[in-house]
Amino acid sequence: MLPAFQVGTEDWWRLRRLKLSGVSDSLQNFRNTRVVCAKTTLEIKALLKFVAERYKELEIVPPSWSPPSFSGRFFVAYLKDLKGPASCAALIEKDLPCERVFTKEVRRIKRWFRRPAEITLLATKPDMRARNTIFHLFRALYRYASSRKITDLLVCINPKHADFYEKILLFERKGPRREHPFLPGLSVILEHLDLKKAKERYFQIYGAFPDGFNLYRFFVS
Repeated sequence: MLPAFQVGTEDWWRLRRLKLSGVSDSLQNFRNTRVVCAKTTLEIKALLKFVAERYKELEIVPPSWSPPSFSGRFFVAYLKDLKGPASCAALIEKDLPCERVFTKEVRRIKRWFRRPAEITLLATKPDMRARNTIFHLFRALYRYASSRKITDLLVCINPKHADFYEKILLFERKGPRREHPFLPGLSVILEHLDLKKAKERYFQIYGAFPDGFNLYRFFVS
């Protein structure tokens, strides 16, 4: 039985958003979703092609755009009955692209021996089930970052996705809109997740949510 949150509260909004997205099946059925780290040059080349195709379909980059080279890891989610990648994202630990345009904001985060990393080149297929694999992708990124002693996750996003990152994934906005370092012409905001506080925050927000909607158990347990 779902908890009876008061209509209009943030908990009510979160649960409603998760229910409408159909995320419950995705979060509970691990056998249908597989997340791996791309290891070969051919795998990474195919993922960069996938990212470019999706960004051009969404008309957020010009037809001549191609993904920049980077030094990091590429994570990719696959669905059992869907050909090709469902979603993917790169994690960069050095020479963060966001620092080029959010210099002061990133420097503040890097104080006191912090070790931030940036999520970038995130893309998904338009299918709803494919979009829900973002949760599995983020789970893998969260756990990998924690194992690497990374203290902060950063991501540049289109402001229209702010509610998802801030209210569902619990990132915090840092800085005003600026041009994306990888996507010329696209203005973005910088979002930040403090991994040292993330476990406690996920418990505070999602601890009482039932299975299928409990992101604390999904990400942390």
